[in-house]
Amino acid sequence: MQSEVAQVYLSADADMPTFELALERWRQAHPGAFAGRNLPGCWGAGDFSIELRGHDAASLQALPGIEGVDRLSHVRIGGGERAPGLSGGVLRTLLLRVRADVPAGQVEALERELLAMPDYMAGIRNWQLCRVTSASDWTHVWQQEFAEVGDLHGEYLLHPYHWGWVDRRFDPAFPEWTVEAICHAYCPLPESILTAAQ
Repeated sequence: MQSEVAQVYLSADADMPTFELALERWRQAHPGAFAGRNLPGCWGAGDFSIELRGHDAASLQALPGIEGVDRLSHVRIGGGERAPGLSGGVLRTLLLRVRADVPAGQVEALERELLAMPDYMAGIRNWQLCRVTSASDWTHVWQQEFAEVGDLHGEYLLHPYHWGWVDRRFDPAFPEWTVEAICHAYCPLPESILTAAQ
């Protein structure tokens, strides 16, 4: 089944109530689609995060007030769940761009290390890592579901495994530097979408 994520960017003069009404109508016309307004503190992200399965998200571009849509098709390469019934949580989506000159073994090591993060961080309730399959500057989609935003801002972002091990893949000062760009987005999550995808 085709899976897509998208970051939706609104124009500066967009009318938010009008856009949100149109987005909800769009979501209802695409069964299983998820749309969440990104929270303050995102980096390099749009105004809304979209998750879609079995449909094409191209029609998003026609909604009123949209300046741009960054759409990615992807295929899941790993993941897991601890809380299939999660509700009232937070969805975090990290888009990654791996450097073009990085050897395949180094990319595979990055993927293994990302997928090992839940072994160290109980606050990651559900997760998946995907490779991008559409034409895009992004190469990977790394998503996690948390019970609350404090688990993302606290345990996840501050954990020693994150900063002491995985972060070297994101830092040009290290010989293991692998990722040259990221988009960090998170939004409220009424109910788990990653476990439904499995």
